Order: sequence, then C-alpha cells, then structure tokens
Amino acid sequence: MRRIVTRVVLLASVVSLLLVGLAFRVPHRLVPRVHAQEGCSVATLNGTFGFYRTGTTSVGPLASVGIATYDGNGTTTVRQTIRRNGVTTQDLFAGPTVVASYEVDPDCAGRLVNPDGSVFGHFVVVDGGKEFFGLSLSPGNPVNVVWKKISKED
Repeated sequence: MRRIVTRVVLLASVVSLLLVGLAFRVPHRLVPRVHAQEGCSVATLNGTFGFYRTGTTSVGPLASVGIATYDGNGTTTVRQTIRRNGVTTQDLFAGPTVVASYEVDPDCAGRLVNPDGSVFGHFVVVDGGKEFFGLSLSPGNPVNVVWKKISKED
C-alpha cells in the first residue's frame, strides 16, 4: 500500500511540474503580445478627418471643430470654427483654409510643423490611422485635439 501511495505522489508531482511548465509556455503561444502599434509613416494619415479642440488660451477658453484633409505625403489642409472666450473668431464655412505640414515616426508619434520648421503640436496615431490624439505646444495654450476619420472608404 505504501508503495502505491509513493508512486501516486511521485506521478502527481511529475504531472504538476509538467503542467506548471506548460502554464508558463502557453501564454506565449496562445495570447498575442500587446505592444505599441508599429509601422506608421506620413502615408498612415491619408483622407479626411473631423476634429475638435478644447482647452485654454491667453484670451480664455477655446473650443473648435473642423475638417482636416491629410494627403499621405506630409501636408494637411484645415478648415475650422473657433470660439475663444465665447466669441467666434473663425468660421468653418467662411474662414480661410490653413495649410500645414506633418511628420509621423514609425512608432506612430507625430508632429505638426510650421512653415519655418518649428513644431506646434504633437500627436499619436491610433487604430491604424483612423484616429489620432494631439496636444498643442504653444506656450500658455493647454489645448487638446482629437481627430477621427470621417469615412471608412477614405
């Protein structure tokens, strides 16, 4: 009887060790690794996006909505309605179209660039370029921006 109990305990120990070993190996095979999206470039931003901006400027609260078109080559055109401190200062339908440049790194971090080469905003591309989140770098203007692709076909 004692010999049977010893064999059962030994067999149970070996099986337990095998199961523990498999438990540490299975997640690597069955569960995909979660890591930052890779492989972005200026071409990732291609199409028309709706966006909104909120925050504070030197003249008070800011709210803005608009349409931005990204050409996939590093140039964007933007039309927007801007309200600063409750006053409309630019109109989406009557205001000028602004042209700017953008850069996107392989890790999907990007920059909005002025014509003189200075950077005025940072952003992060998510969901394969269907959306991105940004932040103004203008001094004294903590303004956040969210862009969403308008059309799936775009």
